[in-house]
Amino acid sequence: MLISCQDLQKQYVADKQPVLAADKINLDIAKNDFLTILGHSGSGKTTLLSLIGGLTTADSGKVLIHGKDVWSGSDSDISRVRNETIGFVFQFASLIPTLTIHENLLLPLSFGGLRAGSSERADTLLEEVGIAEKRNSFPSELSGGQQRRVAIARAFINDPEIVLADEPTGDLDETTENEIIEFFYRRHEQGTTFVIVTHNSQLAQGHKALRVLNMKNGRLQEQ
Repeated sequence: MLISCQDLQKQYVADKQPVLAADKINLDIAKNDFLTILGHSGSGKTTLLSLIGGLTTADSGKVLIHGKDVWSGSDSDISRVRNETIGFVFQFASLIPTLTIHENLLLPLSFGGLRAGSSERADTLLEEVGIAEKRNSFPSELSGGQQRRVAIARAFINDPEIVLADEPTGDLDETTENEIIEFFYRRHEQGTTFVIVTHNSQLAQGHKALRVLNMKNGRLQEQ
């Protein structure tokens, strides 16, 4: 199994009240799975994605990737897994304002050293998400939807085995949304494993390999 979540539990305190964002979650995700988790805001979707990606520590339970506990290594080991194995599409684009769009794409590669062909790969990804003409622009010169496209392209720059996407089409118009979904499907057909959390049921339709779960109050259930 590529990813295995075992009895994951995570609790926060909001307005002085405990909130159980992940309630004893058990979830197996196979290689080349395309998993969509549907749920309303506050259901625990983002927390679960952060737990899987090693961005948030669980109060109890484990996340295994290739059978290894994500949190069993050193900080540098965890960072290496995140950088080399996982591509993140965060809920907000979070682009570096002082870097061009092309430079923003190359940034994740700087942690492991730029490889031959990296610049060309960045250009190809920008073309695939339909924003190649903005290569030398800065984030402030782009619309919110254009910044989202850049953030999606950035998630693929390391050719990750796993992509974790948090509301990846949240600020896109319908046409662009469909283009990005098709981009995800093409990448899936090339072997990428996807875990997408969203409130958008469009992402839960139209693909033969799709697997859909619902999340509510920190718990998962099959749709």
